[in-house]
Order: sequence, then C-alpha cells, then structure tokens
Amino acid sequence: MAAPRLVSVVVPVRNERRHLPDQLQALARQDYAGAWEVVVVDDGSSDGSCDVARSFADRLPALRVITLPERRGLNHARNTGVAAAEGEVVAFCDADDVAAPGWLGALVASLDADADVVGGHLDLESLNDELQRSWRNKRPWIEKRHANGFLEYVPGGNCALRAELARELRWDETFLFGSSDAEFSWRAQQHGLRLALAEDAVVAVRFPETLGELARQFYGYGSGEPLLYRRERGRGWPRSDTRKALREWGWLALHLPDLVRSPQRRGWWVRLAAQRAGRLRGSLRARVLFL
Repeated sequence: MAAPRLVSVVVPVRNERRHLPDQLQALARQDYAGAWEVVVVDDGSSDGSCDVARSFADRLPALRVITLPERRGLNHARNTGVAAAEGEVVAFCDADDVAAPGWLGALVASLDADADVVGGHLDLESLNDELQRSWRNKRPWIEKRHANGFLEYVPGGNCALRAELARELRWDETFLFGSSDAEFSWRAQQHGLRLALAEDAVVAVRFPETLGELARQFYGYGSGEPLLYRRERGRGWPRSDTRKALREWGWLALHLPDLVRSPQRRGWWVRLAAQRAGRLRGSLRARVLFL
C-alpha cells in the first residue's frame, strides 16, 4: 500500500478526565513521519473530558474534538470518528490506555497488499500493579487470538484499516461494549478481508482500579457474548458449556466468604460473578442460552 496522504487516529472517550492526558501525551510523542490527525469523540462525558482534550490542541496535529450530547456507546463513538475522519487510513486507540512510541508508524507500515486490518500488541503489565493483574484471568492475551477455536480477531483499541473499509464495515452499534472487537474482526474476514499483526504497534492497557470498575467491565464482557453467539452459531461458534457455568455459579456460592478474606480473592469473586451475571442478562436480551 502506498503511503497514505493523511492518517486519522480516532479516540473515543467517556468520563476519562483522569487518564486521557496520559494517552494524548503519548500520541503527541509519536514519531510518524507522514501527515496525521487526532479525532477525539466524547460519548456524553460529564467530567470535563472535552476540556482536557481541547487543552492538547497545541501539542497534537490537527486535533478535533467531537461531542455527542448523550451516551450512545463505544461503537457509536468509533463510527462517529470514522465519519469525521479525513485520512485515508484510520487507527483506533482507547482513552484510558497509552500508546507506545512508534505505535502509529508501526500500524500504518503493516497495512499492505497482504493485510486489510492490522492489530497491535497489548502490554498488560506497565500500567497495572500486582493486585490489578491478579484480578484478571491468568491466561495471557494472544494477539489475533482465537475465541473457542473460531476466527481470529484484533483488539479494537489497537488496530488500523483503510478509511473506506471502516466506513463500509462500521462497528456494530448493537454491541455496546463486550465482544465488539471479535464481531468486527470476524465480519471483516467473512467479507474476505485479511487480518495481520503489527508486533511493534504496542499499546499499554489499563486494567480497572476498583472492584466497581472491574464489575462493570466484566459485566459488559459477559453481556455481549450471547449476542455474538446468536450471530455466529450458524458459522460454527459453539454454545457455551452449561455444566461449566453451573459449576462456576456453585463455586461463587461456596466462596462467598472470599469477599471478606483478601483484596485478591474479592477481585476473583467479583470478576467471575460479574461476567456470569452479564451472560445471563445477555442471554435474555439476545433470546439465546449462552451461560
């Protein structure tokens, strides 16, 4: 692929006043040699995130801040950014993460004749302390990962593709949070597009810092999975293991005292309970059984 005339970086944000400066400063340090712009889309924030974004106007190339009057969800914000983008290539990152030096250049360089959608590497260590990391599943992120042996996908908060493809595919706004990355990547492949990994395009991911944030995140993950299953079951994505779900609900009941035993055990319990509760809610919403 020839060097693009302009690259657009789309950053959706909702109530990230505390963390947004770290990401915008990281973008300001990018050394991409071509022309590029930053499009921040504020999804109905109430904490002054817009003001933080605008304060970087003198440090970021062609910064634009788009404000949505009310919350419409992550994918609506992404689609709004794509619609406003003037670049030939669109890259995505999240407001609470931190792009490493060279991130943008590595993504753009990996878009070529053999790759239509490029995802980068996720650094799960740098921004998180030992307790935050202990709350997560021990299984590491595998880029272009397979979900239950199904198609590969790239992280929505660290990816890039040509703007015309992004406008054609669009992020599915039915998915408010969880499973949107997989849905987008799988649909791209079903349209004959090819995924690739840019090893040097690194984004440091920030884990939830409180149990409330952890619960909201994993509830969102769980609630999106049944809808994804309903969409993809005809193409071979298997139903969830109901017996495993029942075992885990039993484990949650048995280990209820973990909530007062230690911060680490509280996090494990909250994460699992939130994801399982999200799956129940998502199953009702999607009218499928995916526990």
